[in-house]
Amino acid sequence: MSIPENRAITCRSLAELKIRSRILLKAAAQEKSEALQTLRKFSTQEPPFQHKDALKAVSRLAGYKNWQHASHILGGSASIGDDMGELWYSRKCTGLLNIWCRNYEEAQEQFSQQEDRFLFPYKTQFVITNDDYVRALGFETDHQMLHQPNRNFVEIYGSPVWDNLTFQRLQHAMDGTNGN
Repeated sequence: MSIPENRAITCRSLAELKIRSRILLKAAAQEKSEALQTLRKFSTQEPPFQHKDALKAVSRLAGYKNWQHASHILGGSASIGDDMGELWYSRKCTGLLNIWCRNYEEAQEQFSQQEDRFLFPYKTQFVITNDDYVRALGFETDHQMLHQPNRNFVEIYGSPVWDNLTFQRLQHAMDGTNGN
């Protein structure tokens, strides 16, 4: 699942986390209560907070263990079996019927038998979903993701398409968490 070394991606999603961390840190410096609460939740430090504290906080809000984990995944360096975090899941998806697979081989087999489905990574597992799941993630009914031919997010991992969709998912998942 990792990208070849000679193929660079834009990493808009990684840049988004960096921007949100700066916004969060600035809001904390202005003593905005939501920002301070967010940083205290994910840091053992007290004010003044450092940039690394804000990076950790936004990474955790995005579904990653810490900044290094987010950077590894969003930077396109992960391999099949790595913990891919929780970005491609939402509590809104809980009530939906999906197929959960413990490894990629099982997921590929199940996915090949499904029509008009999506395959997403979740931590070290995989989930096969439908359009309702994608809408629960915050994508509109007419979004390009619902109409793309390759709906296997493991297969397109690290590509510009994956980065663009991940960037859009991050924006939706983190709305209202910029410390304002």
